[in-house]
Amino acid sequence: MTDQITHTRAGSGPHHLMLGAVTVSRLLGADETQGQLSLVELLGLPGSGPGAHIDPWQETFYVLEGELSFRYEQDGAVGSAVVGAGDAFTIPAGVGHAFTVSSSEPARYLIASTPAGIDRFFADAGEPTETPVLPGEPAVVDRERLFAAFAKHRLTSYTFPDAEC
Repeated sequence: MTDQITHTRAGSGPHHLMLGAVTVSRLLGADETQGQLSLVELLGLPGSGPGAHIDPWQETFYVLEGELSFRYEQDGAVGSAVVGAGDAFTIPAGVGHAFTVSSSEPARYLIASTPAGIDRFFADAGEPTETPVLPGEPAVVDRERLFAAFAKHRLTSYTFPDAEC
């Protein structure tokens, strides 16, 4: 357990732009929770989201506004879920998954990672921004920076079992 009390003020950040179309704001990081939990708030343009990958931490999503569509692999089969405002969705560490913002408007959602780590990944992979404002059009992605962050934080790319060769 942590012995620190932490209060993160709304909008205080830090903030990063991920994949050119998603803002990420750190609410709680590894430093505030003794490595037990990270909590980030994301705002993503329609159609945005990561490709299929595997994380070294459990991710729990809570959708505040909009809708996310997930694909995931479980027991050799590919599943899907549509997660709307007020819904929560958890993906265990080591499970291949991908998701996109499937609503016609931007989606706002929280991701908690246990143990902590996702906050540091986003800080290393994303472009720092002063405020969490989405670009009008997706920005160019620094792929070298993204792949270096994947390696540093032990994320891996993934191919679903039903993927066509």
